[in-house]
Amino acid sequence: MFGYVLANASSLSKEEKEVYKAHYCGLCRVLRERYGQKAIMALSYDMVFLEMVLSDLTDSEETRGKERCIPHPVKEHEYVTTAFSQYAADMQMLLGYYSLLDKVKDEGKGKSEEKKMRSILPDLERKYPRISEAIKTGLCEIEENEKKNSDDAEGMALLFGTILGEVFVYDEKSFFRDDLRSLGCALGRFIYLLDAWCDRKKDEKEGAYNPLPADINESSMKEMLLDAAAAASAAFERLPLDQHIFILRNILYSGIWSKFKEEKK
Repeated sequence: MFGYVLANASSLSKEEKEVYKAHYCGLCRVLRERYGQKAIMALSYDMVFLEMVLSDLTDSEETRGKERCIPHPVKEHEYVTTAFSQYAADMQMLLGYYSLLDKVKDEGKGKSEEKKMRSILPDLERKYPRISEAIKTGLCEIEENEKKNSDDAEGMALLFGTILGEVFVYDEKSFFRDDLRSLGCALGRFIYLLDAWCDRKKDEKEGAYNPLPADINESSMKEMLLDAAAAASAAFERLPLDQHIFILRNILYSGIWSKFKEEKK
């Protein structure tokens, strides 16, 4: 369900592309260091957005470096890490585990990977009890509603949004917690609805659950997505961001719509 919160590269300058890529590579590096080489399979641009928002918001110091890695062994590339790279990596693994667990339940695939990832879960749950509980509770509610074949797409999206809202609140005592929670929740709603839209034909063919009505049209879908995107934008603009504001706005106002436009084509 992740991978929708990414930049529209065609609208970024060369310098902005390099900055964006460096943050991606920094998060990839932290994932490898903390969880091993295979952990990079879980990496998504969604958590790069989160890391860049939080580091910009708190004026976090950046650590820069160059390296070669298995995906890019020939030429050294620049990476950037911040105080929130570890947090974003932890959230990626926490969300990645439950996403994999859901896949095992639904499709019976990924059992060995789930077993390996399960070993890291206790430490993450102890470190982030509020977020872990929100993820488990939210996913349980989503699963129960799926069993009932709920056709309340907006309600289902809100359940997922509530999960991501808690992920965006890195510190419950933060002055910006309410706006971060609203931003994460609205983005979660957008992601859930867009994922349902992109999967609707496959789900219909396989007889899998999808919260969208079978006769939904593009106009109605766009209206729901616009509502979620507008709520995300409103919360985003209340945050005092400056360092990466153009990249982050590119993601929020253009990049997140890329998959919807692809479906339209």
